[in-house]
Amino acid sequence: MPRPVQVIATFRKRIGYSLNLYDELVLAVYQKKRQQSLESMLAEQCVLALAVMWEAFIHDLIISYIEENSEACVGFHHNRVTQGIESRSKLFARWVTIEVPPILTRAQIELMVDPDGWNVTADSAESLAKRATQFLSAPHAIKFSLAELDRRFVDLLIATRNYLSHRSTGSLKIMKQRVNEMDVASPLKGAVTTVGAYLKTRPASTHTRAKLFGHELSSLAAKLI
Repeated sequence: MPRPVQVIATFRKRIGYSLNLYDELVLAVYQKKRQQSLESMLAEQCVLALAVMWEAFIHDLIISYIEENSEACVGFHHNRVTQGIESRSKLFARWVTIEVPPILTRAQIELMVDPDGWNVTADSAESLAKRATQFLSAPHAIKFSLAELDRRFVDLLIATRNYLSHRSTGSLKIMKQRVNEMDVASPLKGAVTTVGAYLKTRPASTHTRAKLFGHELSSLAAKLI
């Protein structure tokens, strides 16, 4: 069972590897006939891949923290089950005893937090903090109550992932809102004509915004230990 520090180190290593591949691909399309279109596509694919990696990372990290200390998670689900029984029969609630193994396996934890087999994910920084509070002990949960700038970045990442996944008008509107909410000094703040153009732009640096997403994710992950 990987410890949280190992989960974080692995995630940061994967980000670095992905950004290196992205750099190689950008070099490969240099001076090609459709260079601009290819660069836009690569930037979009890079950020989408990073966002999916982030979702898997959050799942693995939360499960890892529960493996270290399952008391809060077990207590949360114990209360839900108990309240559910009491709402149907207070008499049966007195007779029911819930026994939890002293040591939970990863499979048991994942089944407990989501019986349907989906990852532990969140659709915003706020909901991530809420889920962490439900499942983790206080010293671990507080790590997911992000600073304001980090919260804005996570919300932008999720909005960008949503747009790149289904390219709806509504998701584009939300993404633009999240870009506008970024700090005025952030290189991720800027005009969004097309998402590909926004992501491949190099704002006052040698890196595209696609790479800056990766750098921000790596820095944020390091704060979660």
